[in-house]
Amino acid sequence: MKILVFLGVLLAGGVSLQTTASAQGKVYEYCLEFADGGGGSTINCAFESLAQCMASKGSPSDRCMVNPRLGGRR
Repeated sequence: MKILVFLGVLLAGGVSLQTTASAQGKVYEYCLEFADGGGGSTINCAFESLAQCMASKGSPSDRCMVNPRLGGRR
């Protein structure tokens, strides 16, 4: 019985890791550029839509843009 429980936990963990790995490989379409407080800026490319990006803006100076990794393809 303990072996079955162990195998179930191991299998669930493997599925979780596979899902995480798949998500890390995704290139999202939109990025949010915002000031990082040190005089520079940070870009967060984790948005599937322009509306998601716009809703995440924290100040008027933040800007949404097409992900530069897409190289102009959309």
